[in-house]
Amino acid sequence: MNKLFISVVIVALGMNANVSAADMRHIVVPTKHNKHLTLGTLAEIAPGLGTVMLEYSHRFYVAYYAAKAGNWDLAKYELHEMEEIQEVGEATRPKYAAALKAFEKKYLDKISDAAKAGKWEAFDKSYKQAVIGCNACHTATGHSFIRYRLPSTPPKLLDLSAN
Repeated sequence: MNKLFISVVIVALGMNANVSAADMRHIVVPTKHNKHLTLGTLAEIAPGLGTVMLEYSHRFYVAYYAAKAGNWDLAKYELHEMEEIQEVGEATRPKYAAALKAFEKKYLDKISDAAKAGKWEAFDKSYKQAVIGCNACHTATGHSFIRYRLPSTPPKLLDLSAN
């Protein structure tokens, strides 16, 4: 489903003072396959931050080993995709949006800059700082039991070698 379309519908309806939040949950949105879903149903099936973080952490892992192997294109791709999936988390769990954005600015931007420059030492240093920051964020949000750790071996499902 087109995210822009849904965003426009939500904003347009939200601007109408005659439409309550409860009413908005019953708005029907057409989908690509001619099924119709209510905004309430879409909200209920939207992935939680835990689901988003599974993809996020996997891409974080792949980015590290791609960079280590000198496959900067794959590392940059994974980092970009992390930003994309983070936007889902920000939209579906707005109470964490500020923390996610702060993490991106403080850590991911540095990792991305190192990947764009193809500088392994800077990438590795920034990555390790991001892991510490990630775990500090989990603690700050009441999830200290979640501790990210870079797996000791590269992922087997991808050819990480540089082109």
